[in-house]
This record gives sequence, structure tokens and C-alpha cells, in this order.
Amino acid sequence: MNKIIFLMSLSVIFGAMLSGFATFRLTGMRLMPHFISLIISFILTLLSLVINNNIVGYLAITFQILTPLTICNTICNILKTQYQNTGIYSAHLALMGMLFILALGNLFIS
Repeated sequence: MNKIIFLMSLSVIFGAMLSGFATFRLTGMRLMPHFISLIISFILTLLSLVINNNIVGYLAITFQILTPLTICNTICNILKTQYQNTGIYSAHLALMGMLFILALGNLFIS
């Protein structure tokens, strides 16, 4: 597994956790599945850097791909009803887009 892309993914996930916490606090419990997926993705990516095991690596990649997808339904409904707050969500959505591309890179390079 390519450790450099995993390290970049870890930094994007950490940044997404910070920006996502503010988003999570604003929207309440509606984003709980996404936030849990983000935390699991962070833990698995960190473990994949420490443990040289392909199963852990592929689990990390799986959660890196699933995490951006878990926000889609909830954030679309939030943006339809609270469009004046879209600036708050933009940083988190940008990091989720980068995470998805990095996860695909992890998948194809590994």
C-alpha cells in the first residue's frame, strides 16, 4: 500500500473531522451516521499506516469511499431548506470531495 496517499487521506479526514464537528453541531443528530463513518475512517486509516496488513488497508479504503456517500441524503435536504447557511458546509463538503478522490487513488494504487 502506498503510505503517502494514506497519509494525505489521513490529513484530509482529520481536517474534515474538525470542520464537520461545527457542521454536526449546527444540524444536530441528522449527521450522526456520517460523523461515525468519518471517525471509523480516521481510525482505520491511522491503523493502516501503523499496521502493514492488506485487510486493514482495504477496510480503510472502503470507509474512505463510504464516508462521503453517507452525507449525500442529509446534506441535500439541509441545503434545500437552509440555503442561507451553505457557506458553513462548504469547507466540509470540499474535504469530502477530496477524500473521495484520494480514496479512489488509494484503491487503484494499492
